[in-house]
Amino acid sequence: MLARVGVGVGARPRGGGSGTGRATRRAATATRGRANGRTRDETRGFGARARARVAVAKTRAREGATRGGTRGDGTRREATRDDDDARTRDAGGADSVKGARGEDARDGRLPTIPRGTYASLATALVALGFPALLNSVNEPVVSLLETVLVARVGTVFLAALAPASALFGLVEEVCFAFSVVVTTAVSSARAEFEDVDAAVPERVKQTVSMSVMASFIAGLGLAIGLQALYGPICKIMVVPREVEALLRSYTVLRCAGLPMFGAANALEGVFLGSKDALTPMTGWLVAGVITVALQLFFITPQMSANAAVRWAGIALTVGQTFIFFYLWKIAHGRGLFSMRSVFKGAESVGAAIARLYRRLEEEHIASEFRWLVLSATARMTTYVIITSCATNLGVISAAVNKTLLDLYILLGLCAEPVFTVGNVLLPRKRRSLVEVLTYRRALFYVALFMGFTLACLAYILCGSTLLSHDPHVHAVATSMRSLVAVTIGLSTAAYATDGCVIGLGGASFVGAAQMINTSIFVLVFIAFRTIYGAATSLQHLWLALLLFQALRLAEHVWKLRHDERALAFPRTAALA
Repeated sequence: MLARVGVGVGARPRGGGSGTGRATRRAATATRGRANGRTRDETRGFGARARARVAVAKTRAREGATRGGTRGDGTRREATRDDDDARTRDAGGADSVKGARGEDARDGRLPTIPRGTYASLATALVALGFPALLNSVNEPVVSLLETVLVARVGTVFLAALAPASALFGLVEEVCFAFSVVVTTAVSSARAEFEDVDAAVPERVKQTVSMSVMASFIAGLGLAIGLQALYGPICKIMVVPREVEALLRSYTVLRCAGLPMFGAANALEGVFLGSKDALTPMTGWLVAGVITVALQLFFITPQMSANAAVRWAGIALTVGQTFIFFYLWKIAHGRGLFSMRSVFKGAESVGAAIARLYRRLEEEHIASEFRWLVLSATARMTTYVIITSCATNLGVISAAVNKTLLDLYILLGLCAEPVFTVGNVLLPRKRRSLVEVLTYRRALFYVALFMGFTLACLAYILCGSTLLSHDPHVHAVATSMRSLVAVTIGLSTAAYATDGCVIGLGGASFVGAAQMINTSIFVLVFIAFRTIYGAATSLQHLWLALLLFQALRLAEHVWKLRHDERALAFPRTAALA
C-alpha cells in the first residue's frame, strides 16, 4: 500500500476502521516526507517546479482525506478533484480548467486558448511591453544614427568603427542581463505584495540594493577588462593598424559609462518587476534625446575625423550617465534602494561583498545571471566572428555588414514587448498551471507573428536608400535583403520566446542552448571557409547566422511542447 501511495495510485483499504486509519496516516506521513524532500531539492527548472507542485497537491489531498477519517462502514472517504479545480478557478483559470485537467488532457489534446487571454496580453503589451520597447531600442537607435553620421565623415572610419560597435554590442548584452534577472526576482517577490504602494519589505530592498551594486561592480570589471585586453582584441578582430589609436580613444570614452550603464539596467529591472514601465521609459527617452542632440551637433563632415569619432563615444557615455542618476534618484526616493542595506552589519568591505554574493545566490539571481551571460556571450560571439570576417573582406563589405547588423539588432529588439511581458507576467502566474500553459502558448504565437512582420519590414528597408547613400553599399545590401529579412524574422521570434522561458526559471536552458548553437555556428562557418576558401563572401556569413537563428527557434518549439506535456499530464510529470 505504501508503494501505491508513493507512485500516486492511491491506497484502497479493504476494511477495518481503526486499522485503515493507522495505515492511511502512516502512508500520508511517508508521502509527505517524500514530497518535502522533493520541494527542498527543487531546482529552478520549469519541469522540476511542476513535479513538486503536483506532489505537494497530492499530499495535501491525502492529508485532508486522513483528517476526514473513515465512514461508519469502514470504507475510506474519497477526496474528489472538485476542491483542486475550485482552487485553480480561484487562481484565474476558470475557463480552461476542464481542458487542462479533464477531457482534453486525457485525450492527449492541449486546451484551446480563450480569447480573453489575448485581450489580457494585449493590455500587458501596451502597459509593460511598449515602454520596455522604447527603453530597449534607445541604444540601437543611437548606434544606428552614429553609423549614419560617421559614414558621412568617411566610409573608412565607419569600417574602423565596426569592430568597436560589435564589441560593445556584446558588452551591452551582458548589461541587459542585469535587467532581465532583476525583473524576474522583483516580479516574483512583488507577487506576494500586490499593493505596490505599500511599504517595501526590507528583504526586497536588500535584494534590489545588492543587485544594483553588483551590476555597477560588474560594469566596472567589464570596462577594465576591455582596456586590459585591447591589444589582443584588435588583433583578433583584424583592426587596421592605422586606426588603432583612434579606436582606442573611442573605447576609453565608451568604457567610462559602462559601470553606470550596468547599474541603470538593474534599476530598470526593479521598476519593471514592480509593474512600473513608465519611469524607466521616461528616463531612457530623455537620455536618448541628449545623446542624439550631441551626435547631431558634433559628428559632422565639417569636423575632423578624430574629433567626430571621439564625440561619438562621448555622446553615448553622457546618455548612460544621465539614465543611471535619474533612475537611482527615483528608486532611492521610493525606498527601493539604500546603500545602508548593502553594508548594514558588515565588518568590512570584503564581508559586505561576500554577503552580497550569498544573497544573490539565495535569490537565484547570480545563477541565472551566469547563464544569461553565457547566452549573451555565445550569441554575440557569432556577431563578432561575422564582423571580423567582414572587415577582412574589405571596406565595402565591412560597411555593409555594420549597417545590416545595426538594422538586425534594432529590429530584433522590437520583440522586447513579448520578452518583457513573459518575464514579468509569467512569474506571477506560477500558482496556476493552467494560466501558465495558456499564456505561454499565446505569447509564442504573438512572437511568431511579430517575427513575420519584422521580416517584411527588413526586406523593404534593405532595398531602400535609407540605410546608406553609397551606391556600392546599397547594391550589396539590396542583393542580401531576402537573406537578412529571414534571419531577422527568426531572431525576433526566438528572442521574444526567450523571455517566456526565463520568466519561468529556464535561464539555464537558454544559456546551454546558446552555447550549443554557437558551437554549431562555428562548425558551419569553418565548413564554408573550407569549401569556398577565398571566395567566401558576406552572403555566406549571413547564411550561417540564419542557420543559427533557425536552430534557436526550433529548440524553443521543442521546449514549449515538452513543458506543455508536463503540465497537461501531471501524473507523467510526477513519475518523470
